[in-house]
Amino acid sequence: MTAPHDHDAPVSQQPHEVMDNPGQPQVSIPLTTSVHGNRISIVGNGDATLPQDQGATVFNFTLSDTSGGNVKFASLDTADNMTSCPPTGSGNQSRQIVGIVIGQDGLSARFTDNNSNLASNGPLNVSYQWNFTCSATFNVQPFDPVISNGGRTGPIL
Repeated sequence: MTAPHDHDAPVSQQPHEVMDNPGQPQVSIPLTTSVHGNRISIVGNGDATLPQDQGATVFNFTLSDTSGGNVKFASLDTADNMTSCPPTGSGNQSRQIVGIVIGQDGLSARFTDNNSNLASNGPLNVSYQWNFTCSATFNVQPFDPVISNGGRTGPIL
């Protein structure tokens, strides 16, 4: 196995058991694959609305790959104040998304949404896009939902 290149693994990779953060609200998002010819789509509901003053929320993703294309999480692109996907730019451009981790098996991933924007400014949309790798015989599409942050009414502690 060769060492990863910087552009190949922009997020940390940890064992699956590190994926839990007790005490913080959790959102579980199961993802599956759907094959159309040589194109693989990622199917799931990743849109979310975080209530005002909920605080940081952990988003846990699990991928069930039935495509035969060896689909794995590869990287995450994010951007704040976006109402559509995909986010503009690459990598983590969000001040709300932190703690991005891809499991060693490539079939699980997580991040934390701080939900710390000022609620008095109204909800803040955070666009995110998971990118994937797969076998050379397939082309896998990204998964790109939007989170609506309710924000906080008090100071950041």
